[in-house]
Amino acid sequence: MGFLHAVYALGEMAGEAVKDSPLADIMNFLQLPYPVTEDKNDKVFAIRVWLEAADSQAEVLDIRGVVDVDRIEYKAISSDRIKIKERCLYRDPVGSNVSWRFSPLYKLGRATKNPHKELVGESGVWQDNKKSRFYKLHNNLLYDYEKTGAFTKGSAERIMADLLAMIERIIEFWDRKTPFFILFGLKSGDNFLYPGEVAAFVNYFKDKLDPDVPAKQKKEQLKAYCALCGEKDKKLETLDKVFKFATFDKQNFLPGTKDRAGVKEKIFPVCETCYGVLSAGKEEMENKFVNFNAIPNTSLYVIPEIISDRKQYYRMASDNTKDFLKNGIRNEQNIFNLLARVNEGLVFHFLFAEVNQAQLIVHSLIEDVPPTRLRKLEELWQESCIAFGYEIDSNGKKGYLHTAISQIVAVLLSLAGKREQEKLVMKDKMIAIISALLNSEQVGIAEIKSLIVARLAGMFTDPDWLSPKEKEQMPGRKKIKGMAEVLDFLYRVNGRE
Repeated sequence: MGFLHAVYALGEMAGEAVKDSPLADIMNFLQLPYPVTEDKNDKVFAIRVWLEAADSQAEVLDIRGVVDVDRIEYKAISSDRIKIKERCLYRDPVGSNVSWRFSPLYKLGRATKNPHKELVGESGVWQDNKKSRFYKLHNNLLYDYEKTGAFTKGSAERIMADLLAMIERIIEFWDRKTPFFILFGLKSGDNFLYPGEVAAFVNYFKDKLDPDVPAKQKKEQLKAYCALCGEKDKKLETLDKVFKFATFDKQNFLPGTKDRAGVKEKIFPVCETCYGVLSAGKEEMENKFVNFNAIPNTSLYVIPEIISDRKQYYRMASDNTKDFLKNGIRNEQNIFNLLARVNEGLVFHFLFAEVNQAQLIVHSLIEDVPPTRLRKLEELWQESCIAFGYEIDSNGKKGYLHTAISQIVAVLLSLAGKREQEKLVMKDKMIAIISALLNSEQVGIAEIKSLIVARLAGMFTDPDWLSPKEKEQMPGRKKIKGMAEVLDFLYRVNGRE
């Protein structure tokens, strides 16, 4: 529950920041189409499609055609994350097999060697090629606006005809270096009206977010209590709508039962209000409080939870902590150093996970870790460093907690063989060790020592392990010393528990 309450608290904070938005009633459900990063090498571009309509603010848009296409950098939409959400009106599709999207935004990705073929197919007739981008653009996005009455009849065909006429210009914009997406908006004078500024697109989004329930299903709906706020409600949602690791379509998996009448009311149901707050919190979690640098091929989510009075805590918090709550950890290189230096009145929930297609595989969840725990681990690591002859001062990186965690990762990876299966086994052991450290549990040192001893003989017969050809890799002698340092650290941790 600690993890969910923390995500909920993130959603509440996000809600406070958007309470004055013109789209305040749906802001909890809006997402960034792409993360906004400061990395210059991680650019994303948008191809804007300027649609001409008889009346740009009509409830039903009569699209006459495309008057222009241009290209802008994603961050040029706005320097503010909230404004990007408002303008793009984006939310991830409910699945890959649906023939509609929440907003008129289509992700192109990077261009291929033959972009013309990618867009319209080998024959050049996109209607005949279901794998072509133009076919998907029409059938999986635009046509549903017409089918549901948001566009007048024939609007989708007129758009596609004009895009086909402008295909060379689209190809000119689309390159292989960066991801692209197509964003449809309306021309209003010299201005481009983004989807969130067009009433018809906003209404379409709301209709898809809250579709009418058929009368037959309404009879089956039961009232139940929300698992978070305790209110009794008839309109319930479940965690599978928020988190990809919760699902009702597979037995023997979380929550481990079939999706049938009465089930969702029994397994952690949440009311409509809490569903919105959790959705906003999950978006904050995905965009700000996930780090990909700490452990290879693993998403490390660190969700903060304020356990004291929020307003007073903000006032008293250090600059380090304020920056942490404002900016998150997505681009942080030395994440554990930052976490060990935040104020009291805050606890962390650590989620080690891995994205596998549409699902999120959970490796470990550690709740309620205070900063004092991290500082204690850092002190024990510094004791080990001193024992091995390192000088620990305010400028020395060796004594930081992030170095300890990085060294554990490096040691376990160095023990893995070249086979992918062995690397996966070591990755699981690595996450188990780090989780035990965070959770104040004893670490099984005997197993780690056995792994080291069993593999050393083979390592010493590998010339590349002893003296790597790549300069950035450590030679075997230093790796052996690193193993000894890790074992010493783990002994000290176990002895203090």
